[in-house]
Amino acid sequence: MSVTIELDFTGQSPAGVGIGYLSTGSHSATIAEFRHYEDSNRLYVYMVTDGIRHRDSFSLSEKALPFLMGFLVSAGVPEAKLTGKVKFPFDKLVGKNVYFNYVAPNMGANGQPIEGSYAEYRFIPEAYYNQMVKALGAAAPTDFAVEQTNGKAIPAATPEATEKDGEFGFLM
Repeated sequence: MSVTIELDFTGQSPAGVGIGYLSTGSHSATIAEFRHYEDSNRLYVYMVTDGIRHRDSFSLSEKALPFLMGFLVSAGVPEAKLTGKVKFPFDKLVGKNVYFNYVAPNMGANGQPIEGSYAEYRFIPEAYYNQMVKALGAAAPTDFAVEQTNGKAIPAATPEATEKDGEFGFLM
């Protein structure tokens, strides 16, 4: 007996291909897809870093456009192309890399972010990312940690530097 059923998979993703969270630090990602939600005026970008699928979202309000511009510049779009009104073809960015500093959300015992805690992305140009990696020498990009304090990310101090050089040892 043959079983044929008409199904509509539009907008669906396979179960198990959920969203993951990265470790706090600097990362690069490959853009996997975009989704635009007109009702909330938000653009979601789905990215993959070391096999982890994660996402960031951008409000498309005027006040939030600088954050979207930072993302686009990180993806290799020349800043000069982002002036005035632009009809931007986001699908052309799929497969491109972006570079960012990431602060992970606070996670609860269930492995999910605590309510009100969100991942924070700060997109940076590739050249700046490469400078940071080069400055660290053999250290991997995720080896430079970021510590969260008073809502602002600061470089994490090593215990040796703090003890040896006082309160500002992390600057050494």
